[in-house]
Amino acid sequence: MPTRRELLWGMAGAAAAMAAVSVGGGRRARNGAGPLDPHADSTAGHGAYGHSVEPPAALGPLALDACTIPSQRTAGAVERTITITQRAVEVAHDQTLDAWTFDGTIPGPILRITEGESLRLTIRNLTALPHNLHTHGAHDPTQDGWEPIPPGGARTYTFAPRPAGLYPYHCDVMPSTQHLGRGLYGALIVDPRRPRAEAEERVMILGGFDLDGDGRSDLYGWNGAAGFWARHPLKVRASALVRLYVLNLVSDEPVATFHLHAQTFDVFRSGTRATPDEHSDVVPLTLGERAILEMRFPQPGRYMFHPHQARMAERGAMGWIAAV
Repeated sequence: MPTRRELLWGMAGAAAAMAAVSVGGGRRARNGAGPLDPHADSTAGHGAYGHSVEPPAALGPLALDACTIPSQRTAGAVERTITITQRAVEVAHDQTLDAWTFDGTIPGPILRITEGESLRLTIRNLTALPHNLHTHGAHDPTQDGWEPIPPGGARTYTFAPRPAGLYPYHCDVMPSTQHLGRGLYGALIVDPRRPRAEAEERVMILGGFDLDGDGRSDLYGWNGAAGFWARHPLKVRASALVRLYVLNLVSDEPVATFHLHAQTFDVFRSGTRATPDEHSDVVPLTLGERAILEMRFPQPGRYMFHPHQARMAERGAMGWIAAV
């Protein structure tokens, strides 16, 4: 258990960070007093700029690319088989979650289809408990995915997701808090028929990790790993249009926010409109809510992001976007 807490909040370009107390896992944070260098090596310790939660040591800078960088826009029908398994997943350094997973990862694979096309999903349950896969959005109610799939069973759903936008998919078996808290969620992108502008696209799903099974998240992280983007900043090109698909799947908190330092963004609520709903530097999301955010980073540097809920930020959900 942690014996001290250390959190230093600062903005890129600040002369020095402000210090507070806390160290996770009984270890001192490295680089605990230095000012922020926006051009520093991304593998350097990040305790001086945020929380002291370290990601799994085995995860290198590219480890989350598969669940972060979506495939290109698709044409025609899409068919996928997704397998539900139970496995131990290391979600932070020396912190392991007894997880349920879609295709072995938290979150599950990014699904992408163009509006009006057919999506065919075959779900196989290889665990000892019932699970399912339910997608948000409008579709044939007979293909909604609410029915439990028994252990060893499988079910196929065929539907045309609509309207264009960003949707979560997740296990909907009760208690849903437990199924979400152990990793059964992912993102579905439904592209409009008229393509959005070309952009560098990233999917960012905020999740909570209940390590001791008491119904309360102990750590928080983006795309299945606490502290990852504090250790390995999310890289994009300076001046390029950046499109973030941001979803909140934290099951035991009433709301989470996404706040970006030193830059603002257009907010497309749920991604269902072609024009922005607002322009801001913070967007609130309740459980299952999502937004498509578009921005440009006009100059190279590190731009901090985090939930404004301090407990989440301190316990793994603070990170950096590095414009290079």
